[in-house]
Amino acid sequence: MTTYILSAVILLLAGGVIALLAVIRRRDRRITRLQREEQAIVDEEKRMFGYLHELGEAITREDTHATMHRLIVEGAMRVTESQGGALYLLDDAGKVLVPRHYSDHCPPLFDLPERIAAMAKKNAAGLLSFLRLHSLRLDEGLIGRVFKGGGAEMIEDLRKDTRQAGGGSALQGNMGVMAGALSFGPRNLGVLAVASPRGQRVFSSNDFEVFKSLVEQSAFALANVMAHQAASEKRHIEAELRAASEIQRILLPDHDPDLEGYEIAGRNIPAKVLSGDYYDFIPLGGGRHGVVIADVSGKGTAAAIISAMCRSILRGCAPLESSPAAALASVNRQLAPDIREDMFVSMLYLTFGRNDGRVTLARAGHTLPILWRRETGRIETVKSGGLAVGIDKGEVFERVTKDVEFEMRPGDCLLLYTDGINEALDAKGLEYGEQRLHNNLAALAPKGPKAVVEGFIADVEKFLGGKRSLDDITLIALQKKP
Repeated sequence: MTTYILSAVILLLAGGVIALLAVIRRRDRRITRLQREEQAIVDEEKRMFGYLHELGEAITREDTHATMHRLIVEGAMRVTESQGGALYLLDDAGKVLVPRHYSDHCPPLFDLPERIAAMAKKNAAGLLSFLRLHSLRLDEGLIGRVFKGGGAEMIEDLRKDTRQAGGGSALQGNMGVMAGALSFGPRNLGVLAVASPRGQRVFSSNDFEVFKSLVEQSAFALANVMAHQAASEKRHIEAELRAASEIQRILLPDHDPDLEGYEIAGRNIPAKVLSGDYYDFIPLGGGRHGVVIADVSGKGTAAAIISAMCRSILRGCAPLESSPAAALASVNRQLAPDIREDMFVSMLYLTFGRNDGRVTLARAGHTLPILWRRETGRIETVKSGGLAVGIDKGEVFERVTKDVEFEMRPGDCLLLYTDGINEALDAKGLEYGEQRLHNNLAALAPKGPKAVVEGFIADVEKFLGGKRSLDDITLIALQKKP
């Protein structure tokens, strides 16, 4: 009896040990699984941190867009351990999604045209070329749907996705996909997608959360690259404008000439970096001189180029022409065929000699000059007709643009100016106006041309109240010596 009881006890103890060992094995397996999962998370975090580090370095280096696009796709594939990936970005016009990087093993993420699907069965390289070149409508396929939705999607089997119009193709079979919309603030940038055959990689809910974080960081990196690129382009444009401005300043007179029988002063103040106004003093030989002031419609680069063309043409033809009107006609004939339809040039050109006070003037649609008479102290407007350069190619221009001759007596002062002066607006929107122009010339003319020019500039600046002029300002004062 004692032996039986002892055997039973031994069996019970052995069963307990076996059960305990089974519990320990299950615990060990659970610990091992948890350790593997923990290690997988740690590895995934390392891959994510490595990806973010690469993005940061690329932004600092100001890599090209193509390099950044490749880095984003390859980094997303590495973090999610995917076989393929693609990046689509919205084009500049905001009308289509353009594939900026498409990896070798990424399946089609939209319904393929039948001819392409047929071709793909025999020519994998041809399919990849098509995928890398084919832009998508904003509502086309998975990419368009995710872009419009603005979120992210995880699809277990792309071919079985019932939302595809064509029901998917064999090339999408058993392919898991994660796709997320790239956005930065209110700006929609595009879509990032990764894909893998389910036999190699099954995306989990944790993978999807990691992918969504990756999409956010990728959008931030893209926005930074775009901002850096825009800033770089702006700096480049500004440098080119500064260089063009220096050239333009060289084309303007670097000093006021010393003329026998006359004093003269001129000044140009651009509203922006480049000016559409210009003025010039042209020696004609035989003791005669030419003076021109011009204003190209518009501002900026186009206006500056046209003003440089005017200067070059007039300098070439002025010594050969018999009168100011003939010189302006020559400028118009050469410039009008090449000028844009929405542009024109107002010009005023005059000539005079050293021995007398006769001045000959022709006006091509420019602001009328005003003349201060020393003898009376009164202001006269020198009136003449004329059509702006570039509006008509020849016949009408030459019919209406005529010479006007008048006499300047000792002490008289003539003011040529562009509408940046009389049309200047103060903080209340009030115009500088003709009356203020006349009053200032009457007050400044007795002090000489330099005082006229500097006095007008100071008065316009005071009138503007520190605000920058919206238009170029150019003026020339010519006085007959007493």
